[in-house]
Amino acid sequence: MAEVSTGDVQIRKASLTARLAYRIYLLVLRFEAMIWVRVRRRLVGAMISDRPDHLFIFADVFIEGYEGLSIGSDVSINRGSNISAAGRLTIGNFVAIGHSTSILTVNHGTKDPGQPIKYQPVVSAPVTIGANVWIGARVTILPGVSIADGTVIAAGAVVTKSVIEPDTIIGGVPARKLKSRFD
Repeated sequence: MAEVSTGDVQIRKASLTARLAYRIYLLVLRFEAMIWVRVRRRLVGAMISDRPDHLFIFADVFIEGYEGLSIGSDVSINRGSNISAAGRLTIGNFVAIGHSTSILTVNHGTKDPGQPIKYQPVVSAPVTIGANVWIGARVTILPGVSIADGTVIAAGAVVTKSVIEPDTIIGGVPARKLKSRFD
C-alpha cells in the first residue's frame, strides 16, 4: 500500500485486495461461531496487509478507516465494538478489548460558530494502545489518546487523556488513575 498524507496523519492507500477484503468483512460481520472469527482474522490481515498472529475479532465488530489500522499479535476484540482507525490506530501485542468498546480517531470540529457542528470538518488524532492492555466492556477511548503498556481500563470508562504511567488501573468518566496494578 502507498502512504498518503491527510494533514498530520499518514495512512495507507488501500489496494484492490484490501478494499475487496473489507467488503467481504462487512458481509460476515454479524456471523457467530469460531469459523467466522478465523475468517475475519484473514480478512483483516488482507485489509491491513499484515498477518497478525492469534487475532480474534468476534461478531459485530465494525472497523472504519482500516487503512490507518495496525494490530499486534494476540489481540482480541469482543462483540459489538466500534473501531475507528481513519486517524491512525495502533494496537500493541497481547491486548484484550471488551465488548461494546468504542475507539475513536476522528471527531467533529467545533470551532466555526457560524456552521452547525455536524457539518464542520472532521478532526483526526491518532490513538496508540500499548502492549499487555486490558480494555473493559463499554469503554470509550477518544482521539489523540495513548495508553501505556500494562494498563487496565475499567468497564464503562471514558478515556479522554493519555495514560503515560505503565501498569496503571484507570476508570470513571472521565477516566482517572485508580491505582497501580501491583498495589
